[in-house]
Amino acid sequence: MPTVRLSLTFSILASLACLLILTWLLFSLLAFKTAERDLYAQKSDHARVLLATFVNQLPEQLPSFPEGMLPLDAPAALYAGKLADEASFQRLTLLDQAGKIIFTVGREGTDLYLPVSLPGTQAEETGMLPQHNGLIRTAQVIRNNAIVGRAGLILSLDDEQKRISRTRQLLLTYFVLDFILLLGLGAFILARIVVRPVNRLLTATEKITDGVYGHQVTVAGASELARLADSFNAMSVALAQKQQELSDQLQQLEAMNRDLKLAREEAIRSEKLASVGLLAAGTAHEIGTPLASVMGYAELLGQELAGQPVQADYLRRLQEGCSRIDRIVRGLLEYARPKAASCEPFYLQALLQRTVELVQHQGMLKGVTVALQAPPDLPPVLLDPHQLQQVLLNLLLNAADAMPGGGRLEITVSAGVSGTCQLLQVQDSGSGIAPEHLPRLFDPFFTTKEPGKGTGLGLAIAARIIEGFGGTITATSTVGKGSCFSLRLPLQGKGCIPQ
Repeated sequence: MPTVRLSLTFSILASLACLLILTWLLFSLLAFKTAERDLYAQKSDHARVLLATFVNQLPEQLPSFPEGMLPLDAPAALYAGKLADEASFQRLTLLDQAGKIIFTVGREGTDLYLPVSLPGTQAEETGMLPQHNGLIRTAQVIRNNAIVGRAGLILSLDDEQKRISRTRQLLLTYFVLDFILLLGLGAFILARIVVRPVNRLLTATEKITDGVYGHQVTVAGASELARLADSFNAMSVALAQKQQELSDQLQQLEAMNRDLKLAREEAIRSEKLASVGLLAAGTAHEIGTPLASVMGYAELLGQELAGQPVQADYLRRLQEGCSRIDRIVRGLLEYARPKAASCEPFYLQALLQRTVELVQHQGMLKGVTVALQAPPDLPPVLLDPHQLQQVLLNLLLNAADAMPGGGRLEITVSAGVSGTCQLLQVQDSGSGIAPEHLPRLFDPFFTTKEPGKGTGLGLAIAARIIEGFGGTITATSTVGKGSCFSLRLPLQGKGCIPQ
């Protein structure tokens, strides 16, 4: 479904209309509220003066109900009678000390107690009737610092409401006239200085889109639109020139693309021939048969050495080494075709101790001081110990190769920050790794060792195993100071099959 888009003229005029309406609403609200407040304040001052005049004319001794009422010939009563002739006057009521009416005058139909309906807790109070139909003003009658009565007055606000209504209508009329005038003038100016030049540019752009390069356009209006037209004309000329150049280079690019495609297909075929899966299959075939023979003869020899513990121990280590070779061969296959790990709970510290002892017995760490640090309260991890030992063996052997003259190897285990993993670090004091080699350190077949001393698969397989656990392995190094491999191991590896 095509998207409905509004024209530029309509969009700008609609925005202008919204701004005008919003401005009028804010202005009218402010003006109405100010005028209403001023009118009500004036009415309140008028009521205060009238009521104060009435209270000042009351006798010194105020009568009480029912013994007496305010005499009708009293100055205050005569003054109240004159107030009744005022158009806005509604009712005036006087209460004695007990809150009983002792004098009242007003229009028919008004409540006698309405003028004194305010709380009366203050000397003078002002209030409004519902819908602002009237204003209430009350004042306490005080004699000798004692409250002896209370007077209340109601004045109508009909005249003020009419004035506010007339003002509102007048402002609305002015707004409608200004709105129509400004909108019409804005539409005319907008069409002349913006819309027409933009339409010319759009027409020229459509011609460029259709392939008519070199088209020129002239527009009148603001300087920004003139500069835009100049830029368009320059672009049009440049496109015409580039079109010819692109046409000349198209055939060359097509020929180069065909050559590149052939080279890419050849590279893919070469990569497939050198892939890890092919290498793993060949290695397993070449090593598997003699390894199986060695393991078989070792098992037969073990039956004959049952009474010789020293030789039996050597034979057991030989069988463990053959088993490790077998696991490494299968690890090559797993790198190309990873499978789910077989997990069991174990403590990293115990596995590290066994692995270090294994390498030390083989004489791989001669002259190397090994420091193993692991808190005793770390929980066990649920991983594949054989695969993790393969990773550790690779890291230890790499560290030994980096320290041919001896050095220090530190292995530390700590709890992860989140509590869901453990951090294993293997740091040596060897020759270190060049910075340009660090990004490719875990790539298959990448090695810095001499030819024949490394295949470049050890760290790649290690990274594949750790990532298979759901962890990470990273390396940092300083040339001449050593390297540090950091392994973040989850407490429970993903994809594990518990035994």
